[in-house]
Amino acid sequence: MWSYKIMSIDKARAVFFDWDGTLVDSFGFLHAAHNHVRGKLDLEPFSLEIFSTYFGQPREKLYTLLYGDRQAEARLFFERFVLDNHKDDLKPFECAKEILEWFKDQNIICGVVTNKKGDLVRAEIAHYGWDHLIDVVVGAGEAGEDKPSAKPLLKAIMDADLSDQHIEHIWFVGDTDNDLLCADAVGAKAILIVDHGKYTTLSAEHKVEKHFEDCKSFYDFLLQSAPNSLKAINE
Repeated sequence: MWSYKIMSIDKARAVFFDWDGTLVDSFGFLHAAHNHVRGKLDLEPFSLEIFSTYFGQPREKLYTLLYGDRQAEARLFFERFVLDNHKDDLKPFECAKEILEWFKDQNIICGVVTNKKGDLVRAEIAHYGWDHLIDVVVGAGEAGEDKPSAKPLLKAIMDADLSDQHIEHIWFVGDTDNDLLCADAVGAKAILIVDHGKYTTLSAEHKVEKHFEDCKSFYDFLLQSAPNSLKAINE
């Protein structure tokens, strides 16, 4: 049980977001993508429940777990499916854009740190017309290691021209244990956007500065907060 803590907007230097599952509703799309691959490889398709246990895992670990010695072949089928469909079939969560606009209006740097290929994410950002809202993107393989390693978030911080002295003023917003581990490894404040059941599970093992059920509740919180201070209740 964490105590009250004040998170001040005038002290927040940057807010970094995970992508899939945090700003973008990608669960159904990725479920379909992997079942496309599994069909190509004559493997049994995943149910939604089974796939949910793999969702959010680091890319390299996921391919090893799901496809073993056929992962190179699986990767080709997966990437072709994603390239052919990601712009049209992936949709932002309600109020995701508004959250980014809110931080932009506060002159706070926004970035994306993801285990998804950076080129895909940058193409999706451009497709949504969000280029002016997102200052930094660090994708899979671009920092030497992916989340839960600290390296991609540290790279994003450096790319944003922020030094280590500003770590306590960095927020990281995500939806998985990998995001929480990454934030903790860096010393950033972890904001978790998940349903209450998943929050209960994750917060039992990881530090969470603030929890929201969805992007809309996060945006509502921002709107209701005083311009210069956000009170984060660590439940």
